[in-house]
Amino acid sequence: MHPDDLLRSRPLGNTVPRLSILVPTYDRDVVPLCQELLADIATLDDPLSVELLVLIDGNPTLEGQGAVIEAASTTRPGMVLDATLAPFSHNLGRGEARNTLARLARGETLLFLDADGMPDRPGFVGRALAEAGNPGEIVCGGRTGRRCPPAPADAKLFEHHSRKREWIPAAARNQDPAGTFMSANFMASRDMFLAHPFDDAFKGWGWEDAEWALRIARVASIRHVDNSVSHMEHHRDADWLGRLERSATNYRRLFALHPDAVRRHRLFKLIRRFRRVETKPGLAPTLRRVALAQGRIPVQARLMALKLYQALIYTRALPFSLDG
Repeated sequence: MHPDDLLRSRPLGNTVPRLSILVPTYDRDVVPLCQELLADIATLDDPLSVELLVLIDGNPTLEGQGAVIEAASTTRPGMVLDATLAPFSHNLGRGEARNTLARLARGETLLFLDADGMPDRPGFVGRALAEAGNPGEIVCGGRTGRRCPPAPADAKLFEHHSRKREWIPAAARNQDPAGTFMSANFMASRDMFLAHPFDDAFKGWGWEDAEWALRIARVASIRHVDNSVSHMEHHRDADWLGRLERSATNYRRLFALHPDAVRRHRLFKLIRRFRRVETKPGLAPTLRRVALAQGRIPVQARLMALKLYQALIYTRALPFSLDG
């Protein structure tokens, strides 16, 4: 199925919702998230001012996702969950899945949520509505780990990174609005987003949200508020490291599109140093082993080794001049 086929088959209501909540997923069980969001919507003075759309992004088996449709039909009367099952022969990817949801949506404002998030407090939807309405503003609610249990021993790297770089209050995020943007929980007017969609040339995991933030900041303001969701998924150390390795191609595209902004990254300072010095052939595997050395090396030291390893991998992926 093509995204345009979904668009043509999307039923249109008589009223335009104020808010469309959009959740792309591949194989995440989104029923708990949908149930909490629907319970939140049901408390609003005008529940029908909000629609909730779920896109199943190319999962060939759709295993476990039929419950999304069941949840839609058994919710409080008048509350309709539009659950769009998208049995594509291939995965759309993070950017195009969101772009497709935006085209399917009818709301004046779009609220994008990742499928592995859960609102930190009741009243999440009402607070989002209170912050919506300015078409020239992107509003970011933030992400924490409040509701997620502590990470297991083999998933400490991402948790430690998140505590330092992602799970931070709005006041801190507003010091660098574009640099701290995350696509896990943000709002934009539908017209604004359709005029400036995600770049679907970014494939796989990583950097498509950073690129969008840099681009959208040229035409809109980015404001961070405290209306957070908890990240409910633990990324295993080896899995996260693998994602970082595969994201080098996306970082190369980010640098090609926004070289001046990328040169200001903390990570780029390490990349430049690696580019200017000869590195030993065994350095990369050594850094990789240190990063994955669970229990023997403090997690902060392991995270530093991972960042050095990431910089080294990215250095090899950048065919451009790093100066100028």
